[in-house]
Amino acid sequence: MKNHLPEYLAEFFGTAIMMIVGIGAVTFMWSDGSVMRELIPSEPLRRLCTGLLFAGGGTAVVLSPLGQRSGGHLNPAVTVAFWVKGQVTTIDALAYVVAQMLGAVLGVWVIAMVGGAAAQSVQLGITLPGGAYSAGVALIAEFVITFALMFTILYCVNEPRQAARTPYFAGLLVALLVFVEAPISGTSLNPARSFAPALLTTVFDHFWLYVVGPVAGAVLAVFVYGRTFGAHGRAGCAKLFHTERYRCIFSDCSHSLFAAGAVVLREGESADKAYVVERGEVEVRRRGANGEDVVLATLGPGEWIGEMGLLLQLPRSASVVVTRDASLRVVTPDNFAHVITEHPLETQRLLKQLAERLHETDRRVIL
Repeated sequence: MKNHLPEYLAEFFGTAIMMIVGIGAVTFMWSDGSVMRELIPSEPLRRLCTGLLFAGGGTAVVLSPLGQRSGGHLNPAVTVAFWVKGQVTTIDALAYVVAQMLGAVLGVWVIAMVGGAAAQSVQLGITLPGGAYSAGVALIAEFVITFALMFTILYCVNEPRQAARTPYFAGLLVALLVFVEAPISGTSLNPARSFAPALLTTVFDHFWLYVVGPVAGAVLAVFVYGRTFGAHGRAGCAKLFHTERYRCIFSDCSHSLFAAGAVVLREGESADKAYVVERGEVEVRRRGANGEDVVLATLGPGEWIGEMGLLLQLPRSASVVVTRDASLRVVTPDNFAHVITEHPLETQRLLKQLAERLHETDRRVIL
């Protein structure tokens, strides 16, 4: 647990920043006497602006060094869902939830101190069922919208072409949900987001539904996604945004980080996996007749390494060495078929790479 303290702190401060931006946006747009009430008299348009600001803050945190380190959950429902999926340990899940709750409290407290009467006029952004809706309807709404958010996250982190866009898709969805659904439940989607205003205003009316609805919706999304996509639905990673700068503490992560100089594959070893380069650069090297390494190719983002060994089940014909810090996505025999059948661009790159190597071999034979 102590070894993961940097990730816990990143989740704490990331959640605090998201709440400062989000509740600050609520205060700015909806508080008594706010100039935005006159500039944007349309409530739906102000909801849209609020959603864009709130979701934009969360997206910015996920993309920031804080989110890159922690994985950018910023939401107990998301963490619990990945825990149910088996990709977050119990200790890490508990630590993340505590960090998120405390971070949210810090963020809202900052707005309370800075916003003063304006922040109090919107009850620090507390979430309550809309006047025209019962608690039961609000519960169902929170369940449905969190299911949609978590399903979107799972789809993105499991799809190689979309994984890097996960924060953007999730952010846009949250903004849209605030615009459409806020009059029903307030569009919490996040127990921590609802807990902090409730704690600081001591108004816990209906708070339970902002725990039960989001958590149940996120957990159901895990099971539905897993049943829909089979074994591939259990792949992916609990980190919403990967870079080569920070480690990943989550289980079954398909992203591997390698520092410059690291040997990814060794000539002569058995082949049980291949990689797709996402960031950085690697060299393919083979031992020459005089004992020195000969560089056969330099590969960058989008290119495969180790695919021949995986396809033919033969020992490695060359070594692969990282020349610039790299993030590589693992391809195993279990998910290789899915990559080929479901991702035509990946397949096209692989076939092109194999064709180029065959052409180079023919050229050398002719010469």
